[in-house]
Amino acid sequence: MAQDPSDFKNAKLSIIVPVFNEASNILSNLNMLLTEVEKHFSNFEVIVVSDGSTDETNTRLLSFRHPGMKPILVERNAGKGNAVRAGFSRASGDYILFIDGGMEIHPKEIRIFMGLMALYQCDIVIGSKRHPQSKIYYPLHRRALSSLFQMLVRALFQVNVTDTQVGIKLFRKPVVDAILPYLEVNRYGFDLEILSLAKIKGFDYVLEAPIRLDYFYSNNRFVSREILHVFKVGLSLLSDTLKLYARVRKLRVAPAPTVAATATGEIQKRAS
Repeated sequence: MAQDPSDFKNAKLSIIVPVFNEASNILSNLNMLLTEVEKHFSNFEVIVVSDGSTDETNTRLLSFRHPGMKPILVERNAGKGNAVRAGFSRASGDYILFIDGGMEIHPKEIRIFMGLMALYQCDIVIGSKRHPQSKIYYPLHRRALSSLFQMLVRALFQVNVTDTQVGIKLFRKPVVDAILPYLEVNRYGFDLEILSLAKIKGFDYVLEAPIRLDYFYSNNRFVSREILHVFKVGLSLLSDTLKLYARVRKLRVAPAPTVAATATGEIQKRAS
């Protein structure tokens, strides 16, 4: 029987927020996040990880006062994967979520993700650009890169999701405890690493949830810089993915049933 979603209000929620050079927006973004979270949860912590920021991010972060705030300052920029891993190591909640510090995805999704986890009692809830109910405003070149990457993922891995890369994911704490000692990827391949290791450890009940993402609103790069950035991201992601594939092949896959679901309420089960 599914757990009453209201019971989740009594559980502790850890929210990890990786940031890098967000000085201009960090205070307003944290206020927006806390406004949403305080409406629905009484027991929570917000772990903001500044990943080697070189602007005024650290100063402004340390000036922000809230009893639920736990800032972590990483000395050198190592990548979002490293920042999330640092947050995982400090998280004490029954449920652990990370959300991109730029808040391209609105924090109101946190309540929805927790409700979906309560309803379906899954291991992980992830945002998906390919969910039929998602509303995505995304440039063509990024859509192309995303599609090519997901084709590669389907060819190499047994991760049964349509989109591994969206910057909001929710986990039950046992999932994080099981995979944390094995996490190594620092940059763009860390989402896939998390999902791959979770499956290997037997946590393969993953729910894909709809999101709203307006990339044009959050991105202010010139077109030429944006294309160069996407090219660099693509090369880094490809390198991480191939290295991860070599690692995953060596790991023993625990025999466990695979359950895939979408937030439309359709659940499919198959024996592994």
